[in-house]
Amino acid sequence: MFELDQRIAEQLTEVALNSAVQVRCGNSNAFMVTASTMVPLMQMFEMGGVYISGSRSAIEMIEAFETIGIDVSHIQFIDLVSSGVLGGTDVDRPNIHFVDSPIMLESILLRTLYLLRTTANERNFIILDSVNSLAIYNEDRMLAEYLHTFINTFRQREVLSVIINVPDQTSPLVLSNLDLYCTDLIDRGQVVIH
Repeated sequence: MFELDQRIAEQLTEVALNSAVQVRCGNSNAFMVTASTMVPLMQMFEMGGVYISGSRSAIEMIEAFETIGIDVSHIQFIDLVSSGVLGGTDVDRPNIHFVDSPIMLESILLRTLYLLRTTANERNFIILDSVNSLAIYNEDRMLAEYLHTFINTFRQREVLSVIINVPDQTSPLVLSNLDLYCTDLIDRGQVVIH
């Protein structure tokens, strides 16, 4: 049985709609933390949104959510992973969209804005999963500038930004900028198994 972290839902009740929330996790608990963040937004706060998938393919994330009984068919997914894989963009799900490469930061932002315009939801979130995956492909200063633009763009539109990050895989420059730009922090760190 998959168990969500209820402390995350409690923290989310305290954030404003135009907030930017940095969610720190480790590789071992990344999906649990991501699900524990996304489920309350969809169910408790009845929000729609866009999930930018840079660490795993969108189809893999959707199937993982379905495995634990979560319907994400009304959430739009932007896949940054599959376009580099042979046959990766051959999916039959209308809620999956592709950006050719994780270095196309402006394209990610523009696609996200377009998808938000087409949604019928009054309140929306954006989940960026994850900064450390974008850090692999983008220079630190460029990524820090992009995150600043990303967060402020959605803040002005009253869209909740959730930025998922594995801090030990992200440069100090990007981390310090996230600390500066984000209004809230959910830290679930690395889970160590002995």
